[in-house]
Amino acid sequence: MTLKAVSLSEQIAEHLAEEIILGRLAPGERLPETDLAKQLDVSTNSLREAFRVLEKRHLIDLQPRRGARVCEVNEEQVNDLYDFLFLLLSHLAAEAARHWQPGEIEDLAAMLPELTRHYENNDMRGAHRLAFRFVDIATHRFARNHYLAADITDLVPLLKRFSYIALQEDTTEFDVSLKIFQRLLENVLNRNPEQAAADIREYGDNQRQIVLRAIVKRGSA
Repeated sequence: MTLKAVSLSEQIAEHLAEEIILGRLAPGERLPETDLAKQLDVSTNSLREAFRVLEKRHLIDLQPRRGARVCEVNEEQVNDLYDFLFLLLSHLAAEAARHWQPGEIEDLAAMLPELTRHYENNDMRGAHRLAFRFVDIATHRFARNHYLAADITDLVPLLKRFSYIALQEDTTEFDVSLKIFQRLLENVLNRNPEQAAADIREYGDNQRQIVLRAIVKRGSA
């Protein structure tokens, strides 16, 4: 783990979040504070701050006297996230379609060919990272409401976790996502807020079903 000159607790949180998203830290796995601090060569105080960040992002549970544990993945959590977050993201897409200005769309549109290359090269992890860079840029650029931006930012790590499960379950999910991204950009450029919002909802509904199927499979394995 290479630490950079940013907030140490944030870097620890990002590192552990990546481990959870990629499944290297399994659902329900305990995160023993002392052992983990030694492993990462950080103080327990910094680790505790990172745990609070991860709890806010819905990736771990913190329980008094029991410590930290990776959140489980179940049907209720999946449905709750996709219902609420994609309500926010559809609003964001509509706002982008209504209010974008020259210079605010070109870099996002340029990501589509790069996403396609990742997919064609079977680089699903690279495609996954780039798709969420798209979401991050779009959120900071078009969520002109502080609370909207904050809620999306806190929920996106959990969406990363679930969407990675979807990619592992069915790689054709990304092909569907690419087609929806293309339509989304066209509808934003054409200032069609209703259809842009519908594109985001379709994306979420498609991915939700794949994640739910994966959960059923894992439960019966």
